[in-house]
Amino acid sequence: MSDGYLQLGKIKFGGPEGQANLDFVSGVNVICGASDTGKSFLAEAIDFMLGGSELREIPERAKYGTIELDLRVSNGENWRLERSTSGGNFRLVDIASKADSTLKKIHSHGKSDNLSGFLLQKLGLLGKRILRSSTKATTQSLSFRNLARLVIVQEGEIQQHGSPFWGGQYTTKISDLATIKLLLTGIDDSSVVSFVDSGPDNTQQIALIDELLSDLASEIEDIGEEWSELTAQLERLEISIQTHHNSLNAAQRQLDDLQEQRRGLFEERRTIQNRLDEINDLLTRFDLLRGHYKVDIERLIAIRESGSMFAHVDAVSCPLCGASPVEQHLEKTCDGDVDAIVLAATAEIEKIKTLQSELADTVADLKTEADELNDSLSCKDVVYGRLNITIKETVAPEISDARATFSELVENRARVQHAVDLYARVEKLESRKLTLQSEEGDSNAKNTVSYGIPESLAHEFSQKISRILKDWNFPGDCHVYYDKQSTDFVIDGKPRGSRGKGLRAITHAAVTIGLLEYCQENELSHPGFVVLDSPLLAYFKPEGDDDLALKGTDLKERFYNYLVHHHGTESQVIIIENQHPPPEVESRLALTVFTGNPNEGRFGLL
Repeated sequence: MSDGYLQLGKIKFGGPEGQANLDFVSGVNVICGASDTGKSFLAEAIDFMLGGSELREIPERAKYGTIELDLRVSNGENWRLERSTSGGNFRLVDIASKADSTLKKIHSHGKSDNLSGFLLQKLGLLGKRILRSSTKATTQSLSFRNLARLVIVQEGEIQQHGSPFWGGQYTTKISDLATIKLLLTGIDDSSVVSFVDSGPDNTQQIALIDELLSDLASEIEDIGEEWSELTAQLERLEISIQTHHNSLNAAQRQLDDLQEQRRGLFEERRTIQNRLDEINDLLTRFDLLRGHYKVDIERLIAIRESGSMFAHVDAVSCPLCGASPVEQHLEKTCDGDVDAIVLAATAEIEKIKTLQSELADTVADLKTEADELNDSLSCKDVVYGRLNITIKETVAPEISDARATFSELVENRARVQHAVDLYARVEKLESRKLTLQSEEGDSNAKNTVSYGIPESLAHEFSQKISRILKDWNFPGDCHVYYDKQSTDFVIDGKPRGSRGKGLRAITHAAVTIGLLEYCQENELSHPGFVVLDSPLLAYFKPEGDDDLALKGTDLKERFYNYLVHHHGTESQVIIIENQHPPPEVESRLALTVFTGNPNEGRFGLL
């Protein structure tokens, strides 16, 4: 029989710049609204205040240093838990007397000086033990953390493929199921007596292998292909890769040859262009030289004509002094021989004309060479252009396509090889598991302690889930039974975990609500409240035909009507959703809307 149930009163975030709080009431509480407003963070914060190890970092959390969570006990007690957002121990305050004390964060069996022990004491579960190993018949102390995952179901957990009764870790499967058995029966495993086994203890290794096999099975299920198909596909890919590799090498060699030809043509064009530039430079200089020759000839002609004129001029008296020609002493003022100068000028003129003729021949030869080089350059430009077009528009694109195809084949081979390796790892692990199991021998089979939910209770609880689903107008006939092998429920002949994530979420919610109601109806221990994050996921993010089957049904309305009808002052259900509840039930529940709009209503949690 339960000693008491808990309900959440208020959660408050405090810091130097202010505080943010949210109140909860008995019955149904709904927190809904826009995305990214702190709804899922609220569920995480509640879990953190009930012993979770750490709180997720979000920007809005930075300005808050402490969290307070008020708890109401069904016997009338009111308590407040205070904790730093960084973690650590708890400060416990009796709201009535204001007396406070410290609760350790680490669970200690049978002691109430820690958070887990304090909460278990209020529930009448302090000092209880649960089975840890069925083969060695070992037990462990029940912690509130064993219960927390059953009542605080976060979004990632509510849509999981596995059983709602255990977290998917094979090493904790037995203790998780033992916790469920304790809640449904009220009987713990304190009476189990462990035994000494001199043989090898391979239980943990086998459990680890089972966990690895489960993970690999999920990956292989996503692949959706058999090992034989993958092996054949890998062989075909190897042949295709080799064929494309040879083709790619041949195309690359062709490209290399064309590029080498293009480089040769480029060098030839550059050599021709350099020679043309050199010829143009020479012609420019020769043009200047021709001008110099012309000026020199004109100067020499002037000298020659002046000398000739000077030789034939008649002698006359000096116009300045009147001296007669014979007395003028012309030989003393001019050492030159006018006739000799005229002859020299004439000879120099002839020499320069010879140079002009040679220069004209050289210029003509250079121009002829330049014409030939220009013709050659034009031809090579045409060939270079055609070659360049062939490379850019034909060969290079072909190689690019071939490389893309080759890369795609290599990526496909890597993917298929990874899948083949997964099958190989499964085979290796299964072989190792068989070896370990054979080493365990028959002694374990003789001494194994049975665990899990008794069949009669499993049937009774399955009927409870069936009634809830029918009340919610869940699709189908809602025939539910508990499959002991998978530790999950089968609904209308289909395993719960094989349905779409939306239906997995709503059925997970049904199991969680059903557990709360079953325990309270039979006066069994239970925390007394549940927190469900996104149970109506099928309406918000449908997946597959299963989830789409809910479109147009009244399951959402029936879901909320059921909650407000069955959960009043003696229990507490906290629903976190994106969508608003139906208008007709809003007055019968506590509704908090996070608008995501700073100018309208409450923006978010923080």
